[in-house]
Amino acid sequence: MGKKIGIVALTLYLCITFALSEYYSKTLPFSPKQQVVTNLHFFFHDTLTGRSPSAVLIAKSNHTGDDSSSPSPFGSLFAIDDPLTLGHDPKSEQIGNARGMYVSSGKHDPTLTMYVDFGFTSGQFNGSSFTVFSRNTIREKERELAVVGGRGRFRMATGVAQLNTYSVNLINGSRLYSWANQLEESGKEKVTNLQFYFHDTLSGKNPTAVKVAQAADTNKSLTLFGATFMVDDALTETADPKSKLVGRAQGLYGSSCKEEIGLIMAMSFSFLDGPYKDSTISMIGKNSVMNPIREMPIVGGTGIFRMARGYAIAKTNWFDPTTGDAIVGYNVTVHH
Repeated sequence: MGKKIGIVALTLYLCITFALSEYYSKTLPFSPKQQVVTNLHFFFHDTLTGRSPSAVLIAKSNHTGDDSSSPSPFGSLFAIDDPLTLGHDPKSEQIGNARGMYVSSGKHDPTLTMYVDFGFTSGQFNGSSFTVFSRNTIREKERELAVVGGRGRFRMATGVAQLNTYSVNLINGSRLYSWANQLEESGKEKVTNLQFYFHDTLSGKNPTAVKVAQAADTNKSLTLFGATFMVDDALTETADPKSKLVGRAQGLYGSSCKEEIGLIMAMSFSFLDGPYKDSTISMIGKNSVMNPIREMPIVGGTGIFRMARGYAIAKTNWFDPTTGDAIVGYNVTVHH
């Protein structure tokens, strides 16, 4: 009897300890180690057809059309588990997998926005990965994507991935990419402040934001919890839709809150004019759209904004509650 009581008492004590423990600890001073520069070269095999495709269509908009074998129609959402190999031959040594998703986020060109974890399963980087969150203009032979984090040997990684298309098979939807990834040391930092307006149009014959998926109970939810939208929104110099076009916001957002109208935003802002032409910044975070002012993190970039970090302040300039159309002012501070 005494042993049984002792076990019960010990179990009760442990339960009380966990219940009373705090979820946070004291903040410690940051003592960064010297940054290491790593250069990797490998091939990325993306196959949409056959008996065992490595990329599968999981959702699309009603505006997408009937061709589900191509990633270019606006509104297509793909999940991927693509092999990474040392050589361009699919039978060459496999060193890892690219897992995640990409979305067809270009209305006027075959542009993807990629949210992908590149994990390695052999060699000195076995068990490590780096994360790419960036716009991929697949029509261009060479392009640059932002590396925004990692795990294992690449913990807190920043850098860029230089992507070259090695081959494309338009008949069966297979693509082979060569990745020369470089995680770079930062030089002298600069701070840039950007001001632009984001035009999100869900209504009419030519929407710039289209619903691609929703949960079974989304229509019963006052906050549209579960609805997911693909976006290719214009960025302009002023709030006037006819003002100068300075870039595009491409990616997706989803209604991620049950009790309030809140979006999770995962967007790549690409700039088309001026000193920042062909550069991008990557933003991901919660957007409490009913708040007058909200803040979201900048986690990476390309071009002039390589290895960017910072924050975006958003303020709604105009909103139509009937259609959901909105014009939002963004003030972005970027360290790069």
